[in-house]
This record gives sequence, structure tokens and C-alpha cells, in this order.
Amino acid sequence: MFKKTIFQFLIMMAITLSSKSQNLQPQKSFPFPDKIRYDGACLYIEGKQTFVYSAAFHYFRTPKTLWRDRFSKIKSAGFNTVETYVPWNLCELNMPKGLNDYSQFNFKDLTDWIRMAQEEFGFYTVIRPGAFICAEFAGGGYPRWLAKFRPDDVEGFWLRSADDRYLDWHDHWYKAVCKVIQKEQITAKQKGKKGIILLQIENEYNAHKTTNKSHALQRMYNCVRGAGIKIPVFTCLTSEARGSKDPLLSQVFDCDNYYVGLKDAISCAKRMGDLKQQQPNAPGFVTELQGGWFATVGGKLSEEHYSNDKHFYALGMMSIAGGATGIFPYVFVGGTHFAGWGARGQTTTYDYNAAIRENGALSPKYYAAQNLGDFIKKYGHELINSKGGLCSFESAPAEIVGAQRISADGTRFVFMHNSSTEQSNSGTATVKAGKSDTGQPMYNIDQDENKVLIKSKNKADTTKGMLTDLLIRYDLGPLETKVLIIPPTGGAEKGIWWYYQAPIAKVSLPVSFRFKSVQQYNEDAQGLWLPLYQGKSLPEMEINDLRYVRYRSGFNLNKQEVSKYTRMLFNTYSRDIINMEVNGKIAPRIFPAEKWVSEVTRQRDKSFTFLKETEYDNQFDLTGLLKEGHNEVWLVYENIGHEHGYFPMEELCGIRIAGLSDGTTAINKKLEWDYSANLSGIAQKFTENGFDSKQWKVVPLDTTFQIPRKGNNLQPKGKQNALLTWYRAEFKLPKNDGKRTWRLLINASGNGFIYINGHNIGRHWEAGPQREFYIPECWLNLKEGEKNNITLGLRQTVNGAVIRAMEICSYNNDNN
Repeated sequence: MFKKTIFQFLIMMAITLSSKSQNLQPQKSFPFPDKIRYDGACLYIEGKQTFVYSAAFHYFRTPKTLWRDRFSKIKSAGFNTVETYVPWNLCELNMPKGLNDYSQFNFKDLTDWIRMAQEEFGFYTVIRPGAFICAEFAGGGYPRWLAKFRPDDVEGFWLRSADDRYLDWHDHWYKAVCKVIQKEQITAKQKGKKGIILLQIENEYNAHKTTNKSHALQRMYNCVRGAGIKIPVFTCLTSEARGSKDPLLSQVFDCDNYYVGLKDAISCAKRMGDLKQQQPNAPGFVTELQGGWFATVGGKLSEEHYSNDKHFYALGMMSIAGGATGIFPYVFVGGTHFAGWGARGQTTTYDYNAAIRENGALSPKYYAAQNLGDFIKKYGHELINSKGGLCSFESAPAEIVGAQRISADGTRFVFMHNSSTEQSNSGTATVKAGKSDTGQPMYNIDQDENKVLIKSKNKADTTKGMLTDLLIRYDLGPLETKVLIIPPTGGAEKGIWWYYQAPIAKVSLPVSFRFKSVQQYNEDAQGLWLPLYQGKSLPEMEINDLRYVRYRSGFNLNKQEVSKYTRMLFNTYSRDIINMEVNGKIAPRIFPAEKWVSEVTRQRDKSFTFLKETEYDNQFDLTGLLKEGHNEVWLVYENIGHEHGYFPMEELCGIRIAGLSDGTTAINKKLEWDYSANLSGIAQKFTENGFDSKQWKVVPLDTTFQIPRKGNNLQPKGKQNALLTWYRAEFKLPKNDGKRTWRLLINASGNGFIYINGHNIGRHWEAGPQREFYIPECWLNLKEGEKNNITLGLRQTVNGAVIRAMEICSYNNDNN
């Protein structure tokens, strides 16, 4: 009895001391600690301290045939891990019968990507299934059909909320995707085999305005654990999990995402110090280290963003200087929104000005990342077991900033950065430890490129009393970052400088094929038509992609009605676009404005309101178009994409209500409609090889016009004479050495899809700025003499659908 009491006392004392040592933080629970666990220093895989260097590579933005090429390049850059988002809407495209129906899921591409990464290339993998992934992807990853289940009594946001009816559907998604993850997690693998090492729940939850987030996160955590997930669970930019003392949320560690201004790299070191102080029993991970920026319709291309290789390198090094032991560049592999899957307002290209460009070429950022990888490989162990923080450089200009770390063996790392974009700085400075306040506010850049103030809570100086002042000589070019590595037994004079130098860019002369003419055909009303039940949305008809759909109506009018009804009003659920023909004539548009219909950019002013059933988002003038007796109306409906945030994520699509009116505020005569699930051109296989288009009209093209490769409002100005127009042409590529990659250069009006040999390579937006489109080489017939087919289906705008010039051209950055 006495021995038992002593034993219990010792156990209680151990728990008490452990709690005090962790600042009363709850103890972490790891189902298989010998396999994978973490502490305040790093992640441990099979007992080995591991610095996680992970490349963001979205499997759904690169054709599967090209995955090996991208994986090989990631491997050569020194990464040990790859990560991907998983979009729910692609994996469960069509609506299930209910919560317990898992028959609509398809995870083949995800599974193939994971296994290729792990088994062929030896990567650890990290999976980020959302459900909200943002990622500039349609609906932020949410299926369009999910809006059908939004309860009527909900006020405010339903998706991403703590409403249990939403979380039931969230569980439906997690249970399905976790079946894939459970089989591939590292805890299910033999010793030495690679596997999934981390799973993320939610995504940047701080940016979403909803209540009771803790309850939602608890549900998510319980769900993944209940689904057999034994690996560590994390989230990012979610304060509810950061240093939480909640029994469940304390088992989820939070991470940072760094998107900062050109001169603000030093804030990464400071924010990392904050993160580690707020959750001392978890490693410091940057799950999104800015690797570029996305492009928007009517905006600018990614290549024009300020984020260059020096900025990227500085962010990585400053994060490490702050104590990071997990770096995840986002994105590392640029991709494409094939078949229009970008969120509303996003361009087809998701090149991102990334390290690996959309066409597989290597940008200067690739070599910066490779240098970071070499640094981590050589010094990762010392950095994991180091302490440090911001420091000052006495006698140096204010633009010289940095931090220092000292490892367990005494190796000293002095990180220096010149935040000037124009001025080189050199000289002698005294490194002062314990000077951790730069006096400058810290900002993160949100998706609208607004600065969001980050409040620092870091008051600690982890190097105080450990490091003496140090006199060093430095020489830094504009935005240059260097690290002075001083051995344990030497002074600054024995240190060596580590830095990155951009290689000389390789530029090859492009090879091209210029089109002299194209064949043209206007979309018609032929094909299979089915009755539309009033109020039935496209998702309820298993139309959940971004295709064009046709509607038609036939109705009789008397003389009085012809005189009375001067308007046709539509409510489309989600502010999509309609082109309409009445009795063989184009109906003039009243609303929305033709300019917006041509550009179809994101409407942020309407993102916080639902489209009401009495709000008519497409209105047409019928004056002079109707006739006494029988009338025929048909139209092309353009699903312009699901927004990736706010209320538009919770809207269906398709025509909800439509009919005749004597004004713009109410429908006087509702019409009965039929629908056709595809365009006539799709049904007739216009996009496929072998289609006979000899009866189409031949249209000559301008072969001397120099086609701009980017820019806004550079399209030709035609006139609308049809709802949608098809173009086809054949081409043979010049002799190829196997290393060239190809793009389409086009100057055209009209919005629609581009097909190469039947593959949908994405949307053409006449507004720009995108004027060139990547053609995956795996979808081309590359042998000399083989024919390729290009087809375009362009919805006519006020500028018509006119092609002035078109060219197939190789990239001049094919440095693969």
C-alpha cells in the first residue's frame, strides 16, 4: 500500500513538473510516437529529427502524364516532401443521395499522385483536404450541389460555419477522403517506407467571419481521428488552435502563411518567433511561403507581380532565422485551370510565376529554392537544435536587417538581409543580440492584395546572455540575403558566407506555326432537349462543371400580349450570363452592362448578399422581337464559375425563374422551358479529331499582325451576330527536338473554351490579360507530319466572337 502511494505521488510529481515545463500546455498525444511525433523543435519521423521542406504541387492542375517530370524537378531542388490540396468538388462531382451515400466519389487521381510521390520519388506527402481550400479554385473546393442542402433557417454563412448540419456534410467529405489517407499514412507503412506525414483541417480560418469556430474545429478533429488518422493534424492561420488548452484543439498545431511586401522579409523571422512562443510544444511551420501570385481577369499576369527570386529566397531564409523547421513554398509548381475550373474572376493560367512554371520550365525561383534546399540539407540538424531571434546591426543602414541563431554545438548563424530594392550596402557592423524590435509594423497580404496588420506578441529574447557582440564585414546587393556561418571555436573571420546567385537565364528562339485561316460555324438549336421543371438547378441535373447549357421555350401570344411584354427577365441563382435569340434575332441586353458581360470579373460588392428570387440578374429588351401567334426563344447559358469565398459559394446555378414582363421588377408571364445539357457543337463532337467541317465557312486571318502575349482590352472589335461561334483549324508542328513546350497565341473577342485534340485547355477571356495559353505536350501529336486540331467555342460579347490572328508557338523558356 505504501509503495503504491509513493508510486502515485511520483507520477503526479512528474506530470506536474512536465506541465510547468510546458507552461501548463496540455500534453500532446501521438498514437505511434516511434513512427511520427513532434515537439517544439521539429517533426520526428521514425525517431529522426526532420526539417520538412515541402513543395506545393496540385495534382489537378497538371496533366497526369506530366507528373513525373514535375516530381523529378522537385526532387532535384532538394525537397523531401510534397503537398497538395484536395478539391471536394472534383472528387465528388455529382450530388449524392444523402449523407451516407459515398457512391459518387472518385479518388483515383489523388491516390495515383500520392503513390507516385511516395513510391517512385521517395517523398513524404502532406494532404490539405479543406474542405475549404481557397486556392483560387472554383468554390474554394466546395461542390456546387452542396448549396442545395443549405437550411432555410440559417442566417449568415453556412459553409465553414459551426452549424452541425453543415458539419454533417463536412464529416461526409472527411470520412471519404480519409479512407485514402488512412491507407497511405506513414503509420500504416513498413519502416523506411514513405507515407503521408501530416493532415490539415480547415484553411486560414482567421479570414472567415463566423462564430463558434472551436466547435467546428473540434468536430473536424474528432472526425479525422475517428476515420483512422494516426498522423499529426495541423491547420494554418487559425488562432483557435494556436497554443490552445482545449483537450481536443491542443492536439492540432497551427502554422503561418507568409505573403509579405517586397521590403518586409524580416517580418517572417519576427512572426515565426511569435508562433513558436504562442505554441512552444509544436514546431514552427510556414505552410505557405509566398512563391508568386495568381492572375485575375482584367488584372495582371503572375509574371508582373513583385515577388521575384530574391524576395522568395529572403522569405525562406528569414523564416529559418526565426526558428522555422518546416518550409512549404506555395505554389512550387505552376498549373492551369483546365476546363474553366478556376474561381470566378481567375484566369486560365495558374502559372503563379512559380519556381516550376506552368509549362515545366525552371524560373530563377527554382534555383533559389534549390539553394535553400542545399542549406537545409547541410545545416538542418544544427538549425533544428538552435536558439535565436532578431538582432540589430550597429553602424549599418536601417535597410540592413536580420537575425541570428546558435546551435547546440555552438555554430553561429548570422542572417543578413538588405531590404532596399535599389541600393547596395556594404561596410562593417556590430551584431547586437537582444535587439528584437525593428519598430516596423508587420503585415500579411490577403488575396485582394490588401495589407492585414499582424500584431506581435513576442517579447522573448532567446539569445539573451548566449551571444556576444560580433564585428563583421558585409556586402549586400539590393534585396540580397546572406548567412554568415561561424564555427563553434572561431570568430567572424573564420566564418563562411552562404548566399544565392541567380543563374544566367537560358532563352531559346521560339518556333511557330501561323494560321492563315480558320473554319467558322455558329452554334444552333439542334440536339436533344428535355423538359425543365421550374426551379430545378443544374447541379440537380448532374451538371456540376463549367460547361455551357442551352435553354429554349415556345409560347403563343395574342396581339395585346405582344404589345404589353417588352422585357424578358431571368433569375439564374448565381448571376451567370445569358445570350438570347428571339424568333431568330439577337435580343438586346438591358442588364447587366455589356462591359461586365464581356469581362465577367468577380463582383465583390455582391459577394455578401444572396441573389433573391425577385432579383433579375439577366434582362433583355423584346421590343419588336415578339409576334402574334407562336414565338420561339432559345439561349446559351454561361456558367462563369463558382466564387471561392463568401455567399456565392452557397448558391446553385442554372435558371431558377424566367418569363415575360412589362417592366424590370416582376415577371408577368412565366414560361415553360426545355434544356439541353450541352451545346450542339459538343453533341456533334466538333472538338474531336476526325470531325468533317468542310461545310463550315472559311475565314482568313491576319498573318502579319504581331499578336501580343499579354494585356487588357486588346481584342478585335466586331459585332454580335450569333449566340456562340465555333472555330476549327488543323496544324502540324515543326520538327521538334523533344524539349520544346507549346503555347497558343491568339487575338480574339468572345469568351469560351479552347480545345486541343479534344482536350479542354481552359477559358479564353477577351478582356485579358492572358493572350497565350499553355498546350500540354502530352495532348499534342508531336511526330513530324501528324495533324493536330484546335477548336474554340466562343460566346459572343458586344464585340462579337472574332479571331484576328492565331499562332502556335514554342516557349522561349524551355530550360527544362
